[in-house]
Amino acid sequence: MSTHGDPPTPPRDAAGTPGGWGQPPPGWNQPPAGGTRGPEPRPGPSGWWQAPKPGVVELRPLGFADLLDATFAVVRRAPLATVANAMLVQLLPVLAMVLLVQWLDFSVVALERALDALASDPGSDPLGPGVWAEAFPHPWLAYAGAGVAVLVVQLLANVLVVGPATVAAMRAVLGLPTGWGQSLALARGGMLRIALWNVLLGAAGTALVAVPVAVSLLLAGALGVAVASLGMVAMFLVLAPLWLWVAIRICLVPALLITRPPGIARAVRSSWSLTQGSWWRTLGILLVVAVVLGIIGGILSQLAAVLGGQLFGAASAPDAVVALGIVVNALVGAAGMVLTQLMLTMLQVDLRIRRERLDLVLAAGTQHPGNLPIPGYGAPGAIPAAGPPAA
Repeated sequence: MSTHGDPPTPPRDAAGTPGGWGQPPPGWNQPPAGGTRGPEPRPGPSGWWQAPKPGVVELRPLGFADLLDATFAVVRRAPLATVANAMLVQLLPVLAMVLLVQWLDFSVVALERALDALASDPGSDPLGPGVWAEAFPHPWLAYAGAGVAVLVVQLLANVLVVGPATVAAMRAVLGLPTGWGQSLALARGGMLRIALWNVLLGAAGTALVAVPVAVSLLLAGALGVAVASLGMVAMFLVLAPLWLWVAIRICLVPALLITRPPGIARAVRSSWSLTQGSWWRTLGILLVVAVVLGIIGGILSQLAAVLGGQLFGAASAPDAVVALGIVVNALVGAAGMVLTQLMLTMLQVDLRIRRERLDLVLAAGTQHPGNLPIPGYGAPGAIPAAGPPAA
């Protein structure tokens, strides 16, 4: 007899096909040798055995409904480490942008006048002082530096959202509470690696975009601007599916940089392996989440624009209306970012259960939850000897 509880067996239909969970992965009903006994399965409402549920999910392969329910359950269990943290952090880029706008003397009214002047005299020099001097009184290098500064602050904000949210989600799997400071402390090592990963992604994305543009510019002199532009569009259309395919294969990297031992290369290999055979399922889940969040964000942005016009008057205070819209969009973006990361973390849990029997590691972890502050941290299939330092 095995030294740990046998995993539950889902009900089967008349044809013998497992129901409820979908087709279980190979070896799902085979416990590993030397496993540690975890919580016993319990009888379900239909009489068949259910997997243990120490936290927000049952320790078994998860469906989309399970992933969605778990995502919002994590927010309810750890609101400070997830939504509150994300909204506060995402105000940093907004604050940086407001300060830079004030420093650069940018004015929406001046920009509108410049655009009106350009529209009334299309033959004028678009970069001439007569058109843009009022809206952009400083050298272009100052605006480029301001843009880089906003990107750096946005990168920092992204890291400060992803790290704590992932920690809170993993701890919620075993029902462990997570405070704001605790989530930041447990994620601090992984956040440095996430920052480096984002920089590498940004550099790779810039290079991939720059290559078609550079080729088109080289061809423009020989073939003409129109032909070169069509060629650039064709190259983007050809490369876009490849970029999407790679993006889905590596979408779990940020979560794995928190939930596995250090190593960007290791996280990339792990994400590539976990999404093998699950590409369409992963894409579908992310598309559904993106569409729902996009609709909600669009509605809130429109409400903010109407409210801003009523409060400030769009004609009398356009800068205030724009500032309110920026803040609302930042808060909506923060909520969308943290919910997407929680979904990705739960998807990572699901795929590791299917491929690596993470459920057994998590079940064993319920016996001594203090051993690993981040549940599931370490090598697949077994609890490592040492984990990340406790907060």
